[in-house]
Amino acid sequence: MTEQEIQALIDASLNSFKTEIKTEFTTANQGLASSLSKEIKKLQTPQPTIVEHTETIQDKLTLKALEQQLTDLKTQLTNKDLETIAAKRSSAVSQVIANSKALSPSALQKLFLLDNADKIKQEGDKWYVAQGDTVSTLEDALNSYLLSEDGKAFVPASGVQGSSAQETKVTPVDPNQKLKAADALFESF
Repeated sequence: MTEQEIQALIDASLNSFKTEIKTEFTTANQGLASSLSKEIKKLQTPQPTIVEHTETIQDKLTLKALEQQLTDLKTQLTNKDLETIAAKRSSAVSQVIANSKALSPSALQKLFLLDNADKIKQEGDKWYVAQGDTVSTLEDALNSYLLSEDGKAFVPASGVQGSSAQETKVTPVDPNQKLKAADALFESF
């Protein structure tokens, strides 16, 4: 759903809630008015205008309270929507981090979200990172972050031992090719 559709849905539900409250309020006031008129007849006081004046003041106060409740409800709904989006964003980032097999995933997630939380957007089921004019997938953004100076700490070490050792690429052996003496010596170590 787009932001406009969500906003329209919230506005529609709030308007129906407001209409329902107004009808309940009107029904409750009708019963109050009839009970007050019965009390007035019992007491036979000659000042019904004062009672009507207090009813309008109570009516205005109650409407203000209802409007305040409606604005509070809108605020709560907006906050819940923001929390839901933040939870979905955090879940997507943790899934991408788990797929990357990076070290210390919780620290990486916190740091990555600290740097990019406001840039991470969702479109359908896809998550992407919008940095200025450049838009990249969440996976690509995480991989480029892992290549940065801050992200290098989370990249697992290679299998090479020692500081001066060179990482070698394993080449597949062709079973039809004869083994050279140097290769046999290398394999023995």
